[in-house]
Amino acid sequence: MPKAEKGSAKDIANRMKAKGLQKLKFYCQMCSKQCRDENGFKCHLTSDSHLRNMKLFRDNASGIMDNFSSEFEKIYVETLRRRHGTQRMNANNVYQEVISDKNHVHMNSTKWATLSDFVQYLGKKGICVVEETERGWYVTYIERDPALLARQEALKKKAEADQREEQLAAERREVLRMEAAKALDRAGGVVERVASEIGSRENGDQKMIEMKLGVTKSTASQAKKKRKVNNGAKLSLVEEDDDDDEFHRDEAKEKKLDESLAMQANNRYNNERMKSDNNPSQARSSSNSERQHPPTNASAENTEKKKHKSDKKHKEDCDDEKNDYWLYRDIIVRIINKKLSDGQYYKRKAIVDKVIDKYEARVEVLESSRKANDGGDILRLDQDDLETVIPKELGEKVRILVGKHRGKKARVIRLNREDYRAELRLTDDDRVVTLDYEDFSKLA
Repeated sequence: MPKAEKGSAKDIANRMKAKGLQKLKFYCQMCSKQCRDENGFKCHLTSDSHLRNMKLFRDNASGIMDNFSSEFEKIYVETLRRRHGTQRMNANNVYQEVISDKNHVHMNSTKWATLSDFVQYLGKKGICVVEETERGWYVTYIERDPALLARQEALKKKAEADQREEQLAAERREVLRMEAAKALDRAGGVVERVASEIGSRENGDQKMIEMKLGVTKSTASQAKKKRKVNNGAKLSLVEEDDDDDEFHRDEAKEKKLDESLAMQANNRYNNERMKSDNNPSQARSSSNSERQHPPTNASAENTEKKKHKSDKKHKEDCDDEKNDYWLYRDIIVRIINKKLSDGQYYKRKAIVDKVIDKYEARVEVLESSRKANDGGDILRLDQDDLETVIPKELGEKVRILVGKHRGKKARVIRLNREDYRAELRLTDDDRVVTLDYEDFSKLA
């Protein structure tokens, strides 16, 4: 059959049919027939097929209309839920989305005469929240899906749990700050604020606050920290962060002191020899005295005696066999695993919240600085990924981790940075013990 001539009535009708929607008043729902104009709709109403369908409708009018109404309600509510969720939408806009389908159920075949009646029905049934405004009726879908409600409840509980964790972390940080302030007061410390100079910062590491204690500190040079092996468990011993320039200054002062002492001893020895050369009678007595008391460096001799004494005391304190596990709750540790989160937590301090099977711990990461808000993460790590933290100041509390005094609390009374040891005073019986840096850690 040839195509209709362009511009003819047949061509216009075909294009209107291909376009999709036509006038709703010329649509017969019982026959699912769309007519082009009023004349065609009249012809359809007098057709035999339409009359047969109307006889069926006359026999069960209420049932057929209820089916059309329930189907229209289902399509409208499903469109509102899927496309807009629980958003507040104009009821007419949703209706336009529904009738965009050419095969939709028309409202003139339902029990509602207008869209306003249908919207009010949805409000009375409790399916939607209905609101009448100057721009028309607005509807908001009420979500009742059990799976979605359970998911929303889980998200709400997770948010509450995160908020509680943040509050606990803030309280813990406040407790640590108060304990640090008390320790500073007991040690007679003074906090001095120093103004920063423009252009003198490097990588943002300049310290804005200097804390000075009234306790005399050893100026011994600090060598580069190394790892020590203890029964197969590796612990990297690193003290709290210090300023490298201060270390170099202390090392230079100590070197100058040793040189001055050596020069004084050498001058004293040369003067005695010159006197003996001038007076031979005193030479024999001086030689005898030299045999009995040869010239020595006083500072070196005192240092050697102190070292021998500390070694002897340390040996007595470490008579018991050490365990290969050292983790303990409520101590401060440092993370040394470079591969964890691409090094995000490397050299970060943390608090041990729980010890798992002696060799693992659940830790809470502390903030990297006072202004940074990057703390509170909970990690589960092996003890090989952690190291002990040594207090920087004297008088701070620590916990002994290995040996016969494991679990006891003590205070630092002396730090020997050359031998990586410290003298601790036990809090329960005031005994003094000497332990390696790896055998104790700072308390949280």
